[in-house]
Amino acid sequence: MPDLEKYHKGQQIQERKDRLKKARKGGMRPNAARRKPRQRDWEELADEEWASPGFIQDERVMPLGSQSRHKVVEAMARQSIEKASDTTAVDESDLPEGTSQALVIEAAGERCAVLLDGEEIECTVRRSLLVEETTFTSVVVAGDQAAVTRTGTGEGVVEKVLPRKTVLARRHHEGAKGLRQIMAANVDRVLVVASWRKPAVWPELIDRYLIAAARSSLEAVICINKIDLVEDPAELEEVAQPYRDAGYQVLLTSAESGVGIDALRELLGDAVTVFAGLSGVGKSSLLSQVQPGLALRALTVGERGSNRNQGRHTTTLATLYPLAQGGAVIDTPGIRGFGLAFLEKRELSAYYPEFAELLGQCAFSDCTHEHEPDCAVKAAVERGEISPLRYESYLKIRADLPG
Repeated sequence: MPDLEKYHKGQQIQERKDRLKKARKGGMRPNAARRKPRQRDWEELADEEWASPGFIQDERVMPLGSQSRHKVVEAMARQSIEKASDTTAVDESDLPEGTSQALVIEAAGERCAVLLDGEEIECTVRRSLLVEETTFTSVVVAGDQAAVTRTGTGEGVVEKVLPRKTVLARRHHEGAKGLRQIMAANVDRVLVVASWRKPAVWPELIDRYLIAAARSSLEAVICINKIDLVEDPAELEEVAQPYRDAGYQVLLTSAESGVGIDALRELLGDAVTVFAGLSGVGKSSLLSQVQPGLALRALTVGERGSNRNQGRHTTTLATLYPLAQGGAVIDTPGIRGFGLAFLEKRELSAYYPEFAELLGQCAFSDCTHEHEPDCAVKAAVERGEISPLRYESYLKIRADLPG
């Protein structure tokens, strides 16, 4: 496994053990330690088995010996965020006997809502899935394809989560650095929604989403909403143009006035798009403009039952909405930050297209573009060829990464 050897080269055993210990201490689900992984000697695996589609999601290979096991866990976590399975069609053999394939539209803890044969039903998640050790904080998320059995009460049970094509994931909170929170699964595109004011556009957060999308091979589009609040168009272009120059599509919209809504509706097409961004940027308002009533689900999964007479006005769970024109959108809750999981400092510049064009032109081959002399990237910033906003966000993100 050349990737595994490369990743662990130069790392100290104690550092690795400490990091895994902190991750397990801060993020392990209750009773997870009681379920022992299947032991198997990794040297017996053929090369093609390691490379087979869906390996990361479907199989946990645990070699004998704690040090070797830690290496595999860490490498699997790293590889699964960088490359999801290419499986798009579900083979009938993936479905346990007696189950049907369903689309998860909303999930909260041990419960979720799914679309099964055109009908929306609520489900519980099989306990064996909840206690299985993974690098994720949630077992089932919006966008998942799941194997479900119906119960006599009109509800269902999720027996298995089928292999994921793609994920949009972020690093979990600081107490569980080894875990990731999946925001949505099986999506084709990330629409990074920012607002010009209330709250103000935040380039660093936009860049974090763009990097996460690139690492999962997702198309990324930037949407700057609330442009009706723009006082100086030149200021708006100063933010938007560097992203266009870097190759990203930038939509300018206003849910208030309707500007850009037709272009947004056309963009969504037949794909599955996840809306992501800060709270208050207007994601749900844009969805309601694209398809009136779209973002007005009365209750979340967690609120159903005891609060049946209460509606909700803000997104509290990631929720999938099928579109009348085809495709679907997943509206995600607003967040305060977006941590990048399993990304090291030395890898960051490759996710800035305008930096990548200058690679090899710096005086030092391992230039960090931060303090070294004769740095081509810093020189381009000084000449105005690279946006200071993009460069500043690069420095802030780099300071937050390990290694």
